[in-house]
Amino acid sequence: MTTPPAERLPDLAVLFPFRAWLRHPALRAWTTWLFVALVAVPPAALVLFSGADSFNGIATVFAAYFAAAWFLLLRALVRPRAVSGGLLAQVVIVALLVEAPLAVWLERALGANTDSLASSVFAVGVPEELAKLLPVLALALFHRRSGLVPRDALFLGAVSGLVFGAGEAVTYVTQYMPEAGLLGVGGAILTVWRFVTDPVVHALWAGIGGYFVGLAIQFRTPGRACALVALGLAVAAVLHGVNDWLGVNVLWVLVDVVSALLFLAYARIGLVAAPRTPRPAIPAAPQLWGPPAAAMSTPAPAAAARTVAPSTSVPAPRTGGRHAVADEDPVTAPIALATARL
Repeated sequence: MTTPPAERLPDLAVLFPFRAWLRHPALRAWTTWLFVALVAVPPAALVLFSGADSFNGIATVFAAYFAAAWFLLLRALVRPRAVSGGLLAQVVIVALLVEAPLAVWLERALGANTDSLASSVFAVGVPEELAKLLPVLALALFHRRSGLVPRDALFLGAVSGLVFGAGEAVTYVTQYMPEAGLLGVGGAILTVWRFVTDPVVHALWAGIGGYFVGLAIQFRTPGRACALVALGLAVAAVLHGVNDWLGVNVLWVLVDVVSALLFLAYARIGLVAAPRTPRPAIPAAPQLWGPPAAAMSTPAPAAAARTVAPSTSVPAPRTGGRHAVADEDPVTAPIALATARL
């Protein structure tokens, strides 16, 4: 059946239903206005800072712009459960106040350089990853009763890394690059690379460490919790240190790929409980005296052996399946098993 042709054009109120749009809750959602901001911020920044004496203001706006774009993508990928807007605001504020000063102080105290792999890991990777992880750890402990799961802590770590990476991009573009004479086309390419990739790579490493923080707060004993936090810090610091030490080559790209895959594995799959290996049966000791074991055992009545009680239980419906891991937190079973043994 074909649709008959329309006799006249729709009214303007139908083509442009502004009143219905303004009343619709989707248009008032914060994600809508964030999307509008991502469209309007770059030209607005150029207009606002067109007569400024330095590039600090516009560099900060562009760094925050790319960090916000990565935030939207990471939020869609991770899908945190118990992370509210207030908790996100707390992470951002604490990160802005604490991370950069703490990282700079630690790196100066340790004499940070990337001349060797050890120095790159312990004098650059550890200070920066520790500075990014401390706000996540403090807030995760403070909001421990709010039902945070490891995936939530991973997302908080990613947000902390976005803030740190955006600040680092501003520092490199406005201070280090002019001092090194990186101008012209080469400087422009490095500027774009810094603004685009600095926030997200720091988010990946901090998110991996944050996942281990989320595991740690599930434990009651401080020793095991500290061990998990230290392990997450070590993994993130090694990836960070190797990345800075390699320089621009194929292995450097490979480290970023591994970091992204590891982040996504923890975010989308999480821990997988290993199958429990049954213990081998211990053979019975040979009987040295007394009547035979067969004579001592009392056989069950034949009628009882033939009687089978009817099953009244109803098998539980299957939920999930091979794709259920994206909707259910796969770390629940391993953590519940671990905490039950404490």
